Amino acid sequence: MSTPDSPMLGPRCGLCGGPAVVQWQRRLTETEFADYLSLIQDRRDNQLLLADPDQPPPDLGPLPDPSDCTRSVYACAQHAITLDAAARVHTQTCTAPAESDLPGCNCAPEPVAVPDPEPERPQLPASWITEEA
Repeated sequence: MSTPDSPMLGPRCGLCGGPAVVQWQRRLTETEFADYLSLIQDRRDNQLLLADPDQPPPDLGPLPDPSDCTRSVYACAQHAITLDAAARVHTQTCTAPAESDLPGCNCAPEPVAVPDPEPERPQLPASWITEEA
């Protein structure tokens, strides 16, 4: 429970610092991605250092690339972008929630991912189908 003297918990608007009510994603900037990659590499180095030398080394998989990473952007109700724009991933240089661009932004967000098609239902053998009287 917050008091008038304590700060509110939770995400804050990136523009005014008020309590966030909306969120969307944007790609990491080159600096943010380099920092993230450094953190991941440090974790991997630590895992290899702590690995049992009598066992095979851990399979850490490939390092992430920029298309794997996004950052959350938050805004209050006054500085929110449109619902359609918030459903898409924005570029690393997106200015939202800049007041001059609201209720939109200055970038062309990535298209919405197309869901995988529903798999076809298998046909049951005729002997399994019962007819209702």
